[in-house]
Amino acid sequence: MRVMSRCAVLPFAIWSGAALANPATPEGADALIALFQTYLGSTAGVVSVVPLGETYGVKLDFAPLAAKLPEVTASISPWEFTLTDNGDGTWAMAQDQILQLDLKVPGQLDLSLHIGNFASDGVFDTALQTFTTNSASFSDLSLTETMVDPTFGDTHVTYQIARGQYESTGVAGAEGGVDLTSTYAMSGLSESFTLPAFGEGEAATEIALHAESYTAEGQMLGLRPEALARLLAFFVANPSEAAIIAQQADLKSILTDGLPLFETLESTGTITAISADTPLGTVTLDEMGIDVAANGLTENGMVSEGFRLKGLALPEGLVPDWAVGLVPSEASIGFTLADFNLAAPAALLLASVDFGAEIPPETQAALLEALLPEGAVTFVLSPGGVTAPLYALTYEGVLSYTPEAMPQGSATVTATGIPAVLTALESAPPDVAMQIAPMLAMAQGLAEPGENNDLVWNIEMTPEGAVLINGTDLMGGGQ
Repeated sequence: MRVMSRCAVLPFAIWSGAALANPATPEGADALIALFQTYLGSTAGVVSVVPLGETYGVKLDFAPLAAKLPEVTASISPWEFTLTDNGDGTWAMAQDQILQLDLKVPGQLDLSLHIGNFASDGVFDTALQTFTTNSASFSDLSLTETMVDPTFGDTHVTYQIARGQYESTGVAGAEGGVDLTSTYAMSGLSESFTLPAFGEGEAATEIALHAESYTAEGQMLGLRPEALARLLAFFVANPSEAAIIAQQADLKSILTDGLPLFETLESTGTITAISADTPLGTVTLDEMGIDVAANGLTENGMVSEGFRLKGLALPEGLVPDWAVGLVPSEASIGFTLADFNLAAPAALLLASVDFGAEIPPETQAALLEALLPEGAVTFVLSPGGVTAPLYALTYEGVLSYTPEAMPQGSATVTATGIPAVLTALESAPPDVAMQIAPMLAMAQGLAEPGENNDLVWNIEMTPEGAVLINGTDLMGGGQ
């Protein structure tokens, strides 16, 4: 859905012309054609605009542009919509159509996308170069994809979504650019894929995934739509690698003027009622949360991702009776990478690197120095944990990584229910118990007591390469 929402915005992100008078006129249609051709080029058949009473009918056919791509065969439905001049610097857009895309890259990819109905409407502000309001919906989406691998065999994937909805608003950003806020909702999701057999005589693996719904909300701050528009125009005019390299001065200028492209983005989403049909049976999950955040090409580099799982259930009979209480029902894990600079190396690349040549070692060293102004990148393990009927485990930590030195940092792990786990192992097969019980006993010996009979492990990685757990050096030195 995010891909489609970008497509719905894309034709209007190029807007820079003045408002045209109502009713629609042939002269106004010609002006719109010229405007779109500024960014999509003048290839015959790509842009057509006709006056329809008080609106303009617009058709953008990307097939002639796709035909210019090397080693790519594509069949694409024209993008059709209407524009109505509101007379105040804004335009109303409406769209309702079937979409079809077929794409082939010989020896690499075979892809087909079908959308039974795609409808969108919104108000585009020419001053902001974005939609102030935008709504889109679709139904009957299916995507089939074959990824070719001569060595291991082809991978086949099919996606289906019954219906979806997207809503967004855009306002001028406090620090420049545009701030976008959006919500997504989809239902009836499924995915099936076939993995090739990796051993002689083995059968391919078929897995089917299903989910009841996906909902998400997000925002993007400081988006530079004018930079994206100029990039679109550049790549339309230079569709091949050779052309991009030959015109790299123009590309560098566009990127230099447009950085950081956006300031920050974040999204929080939830998938419900998940099931996976596997050769071992059906795995179900009540809910999975996905959280994503990142900064653009800024001095304050950051990327963060997190996952939350609830209500995990494995196929009946897969787990032996003694181990049922050890299977987690909930889990969460998240991480953040920070303390790196993307603006400085990007500026260095644009100023001094030839896109058609190898980057010399001295420039690579300079890029690394620019990327890590503090000499290290910080990896933060967000507070998370695993919960099972017999035990609970929580963790958090931070690690500093320097290319020339050993990683250093600290983490805290807390556990409850270890005695119950040991009791469960008494019913396990002897070979299993003999492998796990000694490790748990050693972990208990290294732990410190916490609240409510918790066991706590404070872990430290030193610059010298030692790993300490509650002060005990696992390498044997001790402290």
